[in-house]
Amino acid sequence: MRIAMVISGGDVTGINNFVFQIGRLAQAEMVIFDGGIPGLLANNHRDISQRDLLDFAIAPIPVMQSGRTQKKLVRSEYELIARQLKSARIDVLIMAGGDGSLQFLHILSESGVNCFGVGMTIDNDVFGSDYTLGFSTACEQVLKEVAKLRNTGRALPGRVFMLELLGGYCGELTLQSAIKSNADIALIPECQIPLPQLAQRITQRLAEQNSVVILCSEGYTREYSPGFQGAIDTLIKQLEPLIGVRVRKTILGYGLRNGDPTCEEIYQGTIMASEVVRCIQSGMRNKAVIINGSNKPIPIDLISMQKRLVDIDGHHYKLAKQLNIV
Repeated sequence: MRIAMVISGGDVTGINNFVFQIGRLAQAEMVIFDGGIPGLLANNHRDISQRDLLDFAIAPIPVMQSGRTQKKLVRSEYELIARQLKSARIDVLIMAGGDGSLQFLHILSESGVNCFGVGMTIDNDVFGSDYTLGFSTACEQVLKEVAKLRNTGRALPGRVFMLELLGGYCGELTLQSAIKSNADIALIPECQIPLPQLAQRITQRLAEQNSVVILCSEGYTREYSPGFQGAIDTLIKQLEPLIGVRVRKTILGYGLRNGDPTCEEIYQGTIMASEVVRCIQSGMRNKAVIINGSNKPIPIDLISMQKRLVDIDGHHYKLAKQLNIV
């Protein structure tokens, strides 16, 4: 069996292990398409050995290249990709990406390609899935940054730090990172805090501890569009006069997509790969594999894939409310 692998959109740590586990569990020849959907169109592929995949499996350096396109493909281009995959003797195409990537697979499957998809985004915003590849390692990068700020805040007490994180329109990365790093406040698009209330909370915390650390989603101020950074600049200008303290800012941008993969990242990628291979070997076609709230991988139809926001009835949000983070 020959299995092709392609990633689309923002890159993440953890994808290397997923690809390795697919080849290992399926005992398949692995083919890499570099460049995302444009790479599929350009037929930009290469074989890769299990020897190389093993060496890259837990390394942060990417084994393959991603890509983006704003272009909406037409039917003839889908058919071209299908013909090229057939010529390359590809039995299954697996794509990792966000909701747009998985919707692409659904259309491609109509041209006779057996497609499987998995969520791969540090935003963790794929509908129906509690976990996407790259999320755990991104949270770990935030934790390390918060720890450094706590240290400098102990050396020079009375400081307020605000970190802007990626996440797009979804606050999941900011919410869970705040819980896991013991940040003081999480500002997410799904829960707007009135400015006077936010200022009061900061002032109260500052009277009780050496520093205040605020995590702010890039979509919090409603200015966000893809590629935008600087939501905290708007917020800081409004906040500083109310608290009488300078706010030190940090924008944690694209570096969140990389770093040594966490143990959870390796495990989650492995159980995703295991379920994809089980589906392939059982004769299923055209599925996406998600991780549910019980940490179990389950297959769903590709047509079901879309974005999600923070579940305000979910356990992470409820815990954040209990901790007075949101």
